[in-house]
Amino acid sequence: MKTRSTCLLCLVLIAHLPSLAFSPGITSKQIKIDQFGYLPGSRKIAVIVDPQTGYNAAESFSPGTGTNQYQVRNWSTNAVVYSGTLVAWNSGATHTQSGDRGWRFDFTPVTTTGSYYIYDVANNVGSYRFEINNSVYTQVLQQAARMFFYQRVNFAKQPPYVDAKWSDAAAFSGINQDYAARSRWDKTNAATARDLHGGWFDAGDCNKYVTFTLSPLCNLLETYRSYPAYFADNYNIPESGNGIPDILDEVKWELDWLTRMQDGTGTNGLFLKVGADNYNGSSPPSSDHNPRYYVPECTSATLTGAAVFALGAIVYKSLGIPAMTNYGNDLQTRAINAWNRAKVTTSNFTSFQTTCDDQNIVSGDADADIDSQKDLVVIAAAYLFEATGTAEYRTTFDAQYVNARPYKTSWWGPYWSAAHHALLRYTKATGATASVVTNIRNSKAGQNGVLSITDYNNNTDLYRSFMPDAQYHWNSHEVKATAGINNFDFASYGINPAQTALYKETGESYLHWFHGVNPMGKVMLTNMYAYGGDSCVNEFYHSWFRDGTIWDNVFTSLYGPPPGYVPGGPNKDFSIPSMTPPGGQPPQKSYKEWNTGWNGTSNENSWEITEAGIYTQAAYISLLVRVMATGPSGVLPLHILSLRAERNGNDALLKWEVDNPDEVKSFEVESSKDGTNFRPVGQVNAGISITRYTLIDHAPGSRNVFYRIKQTDKMGEIEYSPVVKLPGTDKNNSLSVYPNPARREFVVSYNADVAGELELRIMDASGKLVRREKWIQSGGVSSKQVSTEDMPPGLYFVGLHDKNTIRQVKLVVSR
Repeated sequence: MKTRSTCLLCLVLIAHLPSLAFSPGITSKQIKIDQFGYLPGSRKIAVIVDPQTGYNAAESFSPGTGTNQYQVRNWSTNAVVYSGTLVAWNSGATHTQSGDRGWRFDFTPVTTTGSYYIYDVANNVGSYRFEINNSVYTQVLQQAARMFFYQRVNFAKQPPYVDAKWSDAAAFSGINQDYAARSRWDKTNAATARDLHGGWFDAGDCNKYVTFTLSPLCNLLETYRSYPAYFADNYNIPESGNGIPDILDEVKWELDWLTRMQDGTGTNGLFLKVGADNYNGSSPPSSDHNPRYYVPECTSATLTGAAVFALGAIVYKSLGIPAMTNYGNDLQTRAINAWNRAKVTTSNFTSFQTTCDDQNIVSGDADADIDSQKDLVVIAAAYLFEATGTAEYRTTFDAQYVNARPYKTSWWGPYWSAAHHALLRYTKATGATASVVTNIRNSKAGQNGVLSITDYNNNTDLYRSFMPDAQYHWNSHEVKATAGINNFDFASYGINPAQTALYKETGESYLHWFHGVNPMGKVMLTNMYAYGGDSCVNEFYHSWFRDGTIWDNVFTSLYGPPPGYVPGGPNKDFSIPSMTPPGGQPPQKSYKEWNTGWNGTSNENSWEITEAGIYTQAAYISLLVRVMATGPSGVLPLHILSLRAERNGNDALLKWEVDNPDEVKSFEVESSKDGTNFRPVGQVNAGISITRYTLIDHAPGSRNVFYRIKQTDKMGEIEYSPVVKLPGTDKNNSLSVYPNPARREFVVSYNADVAGELELRIMDASGKLVRREKWIQSGGVSSKQVSTEDMPPGLYFVGLHDKNTIRQVKLVVSR
């Protein structure tokens, strides 16, 4: 885009006035830190650099290298909380992959919750601000997950669920669009029209590709089932508060579209893709009236459906919600039907279609090659066996797993993520073939030299997230995130257990790249200034937020893009090498922040660098959650496979299953009234080879109660299960507000069992506390009138707290 430099400078200064009002007085972008911050127990290393080659070679920086010349200071008080000495990377050599030489400052001993910055005593400059606390990434996760809401097709984005600046009507819902898309091969024939609405925009284009859903859906579903406690139901989407984590509501939006892609064929196979046949789209998406078409059934799409439907069935049935159990059962039936259809169309998985997509529907090629479809057979078989226990799927898996590329190539690299998940999940499946399990685990165990602890220990990468030059290609950020996830897989599946802590540390180092520990010093998410970022992605390639629109750039257009999108990343193979940057740069600096396509003379192909995608986003979220789960309350769920709670008269019956009972000493059941503060209920000692356990809570009460398992192994290590909620039986203690929407005032009403103090808390949609009141009430019904005169129109969350319960409802204030 065309930058107005004077305005940009003014706006940047305005944007950073709060930072300049506090410490440090001068900030150096050559001090690279995670701009959001760190978990207290994490390894914390700042990377300080002096650029030598590349677009910023003139930005020299000579840090203070004397004894204790680097400090960690409290942001508010300037108090020095830690001092240390820089360590030169590779004896002062230039890191050729980035073009920088550098130093590292290890401040891991700083664990106290607070706001800090790094200070260079010799130069009197500091870093951006960062936080240390256990919830440092909570808002980051929420904003990153909201990307999928913005990507919804055929769904209006309107207040209160989005800021008005990013609102748009439902897109592609007009004549000859997604509710009546026609066949690419018979565009004028109305009889070919099918209802194919729903799903997500795939990336910066607005098309929808079945095969491209594999990695995002498998990443999100696998991450949820492994770490459910980290996904909340409060991301401010229309489904928030329905008792289902919002990430699963988003995944369901995509899965529902896939069910229509199956229903449309009439064969139980799946159509391949939906989209327009030209590049004449417009912004915002709702203004695009191009007809939409579909590519008919293809074996790659059908196998993708079998795989993701089966995994979805496992996850949604696990929620313990009747409607979701029914939904999961439907997905399971669909997976079986797709599998059976694929057996026919592939001649029992021996012949695959690879040229279904002639790309008349622009622009991504949705075909999958033979190796990819062999992966799909293995993935679908693994999840169908786990979901059903049917021997046919185990037999197929046992015969075909050797064709899955991580195993076949003996290289579990940062690709084929869905195959990684499926292979490793099979090793935990009840009834899995023992010899196959051993083979898979042994293959994974030999991968320390593949973007893992070998390079980490050798300090191969100045920026601490090693990838070979070959991996800095189009969409390198998905590759970078997957490399981090792969390290956590060692820990999650108990492979090479003596090195578990090192695998987690290595995996976490890849996350810090996304948050600012990179040559650009950028938070690789858009517009995160309100959530802790100081130097963020300000523009990226997307047909909605394109060059020249009011959403073009955070600082130089009226609105800029919404928060949370992850761009594609550095690409050393950029197709216009004469454009520098990104051309003509070291691999890690093969990046430019712009979104220009056609510039009036030629295409600038910015999509090769900055285009976001659902697969990149899902990989980043999956890595982020794994890092969040390494904190002191981190859930390590693959020892405790499942936990269920159900009412039995006045009691609560707890049932759980584990995978390695011989390593466990005891299980302690803990309960909570609010899901945060837990107390012990009872303890069960582990038994040799016993995998299933029960405990009865004789006093759960009539309200909602939350349970978790505290597991202690024979070495004294403690792990916690995911938290499960047991719904209450008391229907007379609910919180209500009326009128809703409210204009000038509303009444809050609550029926309490006992007398005591009540506290009213009102938060806006961003989570900011805007009102707090306390009063003493007697038992029974309490009501209170609350003014909204000082509350701007919008969505609010009204919470009422007593000593036992927290209840919350939504309130809309209008005028």
